[in-house]
Amino acid sequence: MTVLSRRHLVVSGLAGAGASLLPGAINEANAATSIRYNLASANGQLMLKKYAQAVKLMMALPPSNPLSWTFQWYTHAVPTNTTKAAALASIFPSPSPAKTLATAMWNTCQGHFAASGEPYFLPWHRMYVCAFEEIIRAVLHDPKFTLPYWNYTSAAAYAVPKEFRMQNDPLWGPLFRPNRNASSNAGQPIFTGQGSASDLSASPAMAENNYLPVGAVSGFNQTLDFGLHGNVHVFTGNSQGMGQIPWAANDPIFWVHHCNIDRIWASWNNAGHANPATSAWLNKTFVFAGPDGKGVKWVVKDYTNTKKCDYRYDRLIGTKLIAAVAESLAPAAVAAPVAVAKSSSGPVALGSTPVRVNLQAVASPSPAAAPAASPLAARLSALPDDHRLYLVINDFKATAQPETLYRVYLDLPDNAPSDPLNSNYVGSFNFFAAVPHGDDHEHADTARSISFDITDIAADLDAKGQLKAEHTVTIVPAKTPFADAKPVIGNISFVEQ
Repeated sequence: MTVLSRRHLVVSGLAGAGASLLPGAINEANAATSIRYNLASANGQLMLKKYAQAVKLMMALPPSNPLSWTFQWYTHAVPTNTTKAAALASIFPSPSPAKTLATAMWNTCQGHFAASGEPYFLPWHRMYVCAFEEIIRAVLHDPKFTLPYWNYTSAAAYAVPKEFRMQNDPLWGPLFRPNRNASSNAGQPIFTGQGSASDLSASPAMAENNYLPVGAVSGFNQTLDFGLHGNVHVFTGNSQGMGQIPWAANDPIFWVHHCNIDRIWASWNNAGHANPATSAWLNKTFVFAGPDGKGVKWVVKDYTNTKKCDYRYDRLIGTKLIAAVAESLAPAAVAAPVAVAKSSSGPVALGSTPVRVNLQAVASPSPAAAPAASPLAARLSALPDDHRLYLVINDFKATAQPETLYRVYLDLPDNAPSDPLNSNYVGSFNFFAAVPHGDDHEHADTARSISFDITDIAADLDAKGQLKAEHTVTIVPAKTPFADAKPVIGNISFVEQ
């Protein structure tokens, strides 16, 4: 067992090992002995070669081995061509420690089964990637290995890296998967035919002040999950690959994707933002396989920064070096939400054509507000400096992956937009985390909600005289969705907060 592994809590009985860390503090990572590199860099390329070797070795191990590729993949989610119960019975015909571990580990991805797991999306995946990194070190007998990250937020890396597209190459072949979108395996930007470069920006998440949702504000964790994170999944793979949760972790690109998601979280903390400080969040535990194949219990409070896993990134967003962060930072205060307008009908079905939803004004709590041509214009005229306007899409879900993003527009003219990113464009959302999977009732809660700050967009349209007296929100699929997906949204509202 490595030095790193001895710091964890072993399932068989060790409790309370390791010191608790203050949430949001990452300055300890400056002393880390390991560095995770951009896979496009010289050092990243060296690590990527080791990664390809490890994937080949792990794929050759039997699924019953906790260090195997299949065992690690099923930890995220068991694929849709079987169930967890069936997979356990097939792979482990007799009771064994490995079967007990698989029962505890498989289908435990946080944020993409029950909605109650969403707050743990980032720490669970940090633990998952860290445990995976330890396993690779054990498989390769190389304690210096670190997982490289795919920085798709950079224009130079919009395409799936070429090393993941070389199917018959003796070194890089294990990194290839056929179940990607054709344009992805052809080396085109992953958003080709589906979206735009703006869908690969970390800016919306980085702009959030709080980790968890507050009123109408989605918060960093949820904005990153339902936005950039899900976009990369949907852009890259199909319904038996990165595009669907039960299959995603079978693609080696999954791990370098989530390494970058973890880097974005570290960047957000480094910018001065704090993680949750509640005991319920900090003391949540999860089980992963250690490099010796035995179960290890991990506690969220030990992974609010990168100290426990002993790594740092070669570069964070917005800085060349990791800088210290004040440990006493608290989430920013946020005003209580006030409804401005909302849709009056029930659930709205989305399909292959644009859907326009009418919103009705809610009585203003500010009688002194100047009369205007629209509810949003009225709110803009009296909006306090510390308030913003949000468009909130509630309870969106689908029965299967639509395999496309949906674009959202405010007061779009009747004709379809020739420029998808015109002045009426609010943003996009995907259904990656809003589709049921798994074979137990715990995983049935899939409805999600997301919000967009429309203050500046509404002000711009108001200045041009283009805000409607009766507002509409238009939702447009970026490409033809999967026919059986049946995506719906519960309702839409405008909120001042």
